[in-house]
Amino acid sequence: LSGIWRSASEKYLANLGADGPQLLLQPWAAALYKDRLAGRVKGRPSDRCLPRGLPGVMLVRANPWKIVQAPGVVLMLFDESLHYRQIFTDGRPFPDDAAPSWFGYSIGRWDGDTLVADTIGLNDHTWLDEGGHPHTEALRVTERFRRRGAAAMDVELTIDDPKAYTRSFTTTVRFERVPAADLGEHVCPVAPAS
Repeated sequence: LSGIWRSASEKYLANLGADGPQLLLQPWAAALYKDRLAGRVKGRPSDRCLPRGLPGVMLVRANPWKIVQAPGVVLMLFDESLHYRQIFTDGRPFPDDAAPSWFGYSIGRWDGDTLVADTIGLNDHTWLDEGGHPHTEALRVTERFRRRGAAAMDVELTIDDPKAYTRSFTTTVRFERVPAADLGEHVCPVAPAS
């Protein structure tokens, strides 16, 4: 999986359910999503220089990300605001006290040629996509990373958050390898002090 990747399409950034999985929201989450779509809720986290979180950080086509495989861990380095993520593959369990964070706590295992990553401990300050699909700290993200040849990778994402959705949903996002490239330094601009 090592290499630099970017989303093959930005449609998932706008709407994680773009390919048709029905996203059945709890009533409070449906109302919030509707308000976000209508523009009544301002301030996408990314507009305020906050991390996009999972899975949004991987979906920005203009900002590639890098996978680095090492013994016991898979690292993801993100061009956007120099964030990183760790998926521990050393057999450890989830900690009993995974404090909520932007990218959560991820453990992974290999299932043949597929990396299966489970993530918990995500804070509720992010949106699942730029369209505004909400989530709570009960969110669990399961990803299945699988190469589809030298230049393509599919990531099957399962979103399970019973506090925000009436049932889990799964979508598959295609990523393309960015050859002969390296990550740049993208730092979110800060407004000048007044």
